[in-house]
Amino acid sequence: MVFRRLLLVISLLLSILTNGPNHEKNELIASNQQDQTIVTISEIKDMVRNMQTKADVNSILGRNYQEIRGELYNNTVWRFDLYPVSNYQYMSKFDTVDSEGLQEGLVKYIIFISFGEEDNIISKSIYYCDIKGNIYEVKYIENTEKEVILF
Repeated sequence: MVFRRLLLVISLLLSILTNGPNHEKNELIASNQQDQTIVTISEIKDMVRNMQTKADVNSILGRNYQEIRGELYNNTVWRFDLYPVSNYQYMSKFDTVDSEGLQEGLVKYIIFISFGEEDNIISKSIYYCDIKGNIYEVKYIENTEKEVILF
């Protein structure tokens, strides 16, 4: 697992060095390409757990996000829809989860990165659906991981 992660980081760095700062080409997983290898939930958890700054988020998940508001605190939240089907679109002004989209396989993972004052990350959440149709939430607050089945 550590070796796979190290290879992922090295390939990302080599891609950045050889292709320059064109972030649209270097987005790791926030892409509409159907032919790319899908990253597992364990790998997603590792990546999200290690993100500490906006720069980390941009380099790992890319810049293909929707900027929305946190419903509870009215703060800035970035929403990433990972591995969507062609023409997938979920519009919301707030950090609501498209549970139907997850259960119907329209999107593989939904990630929310919530920012506080001075753009510091205050929480990170991953939502995904298993083969039985259960929706999971993996939440990181101060890098403490908590995973629950929502329904």
